[in-house]
Amino acid sequence: MKQKILVVTPKLSTFLKRDINILEQEYVVRVFVFGTNKWMAPFRFIYQLFYLLYQMLFCKLIVIQFAGFHSFLPVLFGKWFGWQTLLIVAGTDCVSFPSISYGNFNRKLLRKFTKWSEKLAKHISPKHQSLILSEYTYTSDDYRTQGIKKFIPELKTPYTVITNGYDSSIFDRISEKKPRTFLTVAGGFGMRFTYVLKGIDLIVAVASIFEDCIFEIAGVEPGTELPPMPPNIRLITPLNQSQLIEKFSSATYYFQLSMAEGFPNALCEAMLCECVPIGSNVFSIPEIIGDSGFILDHRNKDELIELILKALKSDTEVLGKKARARIIDNYSIEKRSKLLLELTKNLLLK
Repeated sequence: MKQKILVVTPKLSTFLKRDINILEQEYVVRVFVFGTNKWMAPFRFIYQLFYLLYQMLFCKLIVIQFAGFHSFLPVLFGKWFGWQTLLIVAGTDCVSFPSISYGNFNRKLLRKFTKWSEKLAKHISPKHQSLILSEYTYTSDDYRTQGIKKFIPELKTPYTVITNGYDSSIFDRISEKKPRTFLTVAGGFGMRFTYVLKGIDLIVAVASIFEDCIFEIAGVEPGTELPPMPPNIRLITPLNQSQLIEKFSSATYYFQLSMAEGFPNALCEAMLCECVPIGSNVFSIPEIIGDSGFILDHRNKDELIELILKALKSDTEVLGKKARARIIDNYSIEKRSKLLLELTKNLLLK
């Protein structure tokens, strides 16, 4: 009979559903969704308290997606009662960017809950080594060092890096590329920091210089207020998976110009669809792209112009195929599945 485990998450994201599918290969998985409405948080804490007490009569392992308010009670109970707690951290729970008010460690109360969670967890699984501790040189406006150990230098919680994984049979090129087309996908335009965090402002700043190119920004909710855009920028509402694959397939280039990214899903999915990647020099992005695309070393308009000019002269067919091969070789769903199941099994043996 399969063992029961509990997954705790603030919301049911696409990549969490993939992890649940992986875990269901070996376990009976129960899922607790804490929610993201801050006004409901006190009531959710009470409900979570009783839910944990009941579920842990049957479950000896809690897998928690991200550190934050929702992760505190699970890791605290794990400490008190000897349950195994695996905390998967992905980006915002490892950083602080005061210039745009982004990151758990930039918010006073959330910083405390994040710190407690990462110290009390039995094990942490970051999606990239840079989320533990890394130099940051993309901008000079924020901390020059980022990662959990920057903000919790006394951290002793053991960790195992497991990168995201992707299914190359689902994400594959299905159409001809449209020349001189650039795409980026970004959600959360309703949040104050998204426009700068995702590098949308940089794209807007350079688009008018390349009048014969098309720049598409997907994920913009209807009614979102944005600054005036050049005529060659096209705003696209949020897309489902099949629509995204169509869009990735037709775009020649994919932008990931974020100030911070733990392990960007859209970048990897675009590369599987043979987009030539152009990414910022932050966290996992340079490693993901490797020699299959272009890296923007600094958050600078002139540097981006030079990089686009270089990209427009490149052999996009060769680079696109190289981009796809890079994700298949290094970041397959099979690899994440193997490592995640090995880690959970080892924790249950303790």
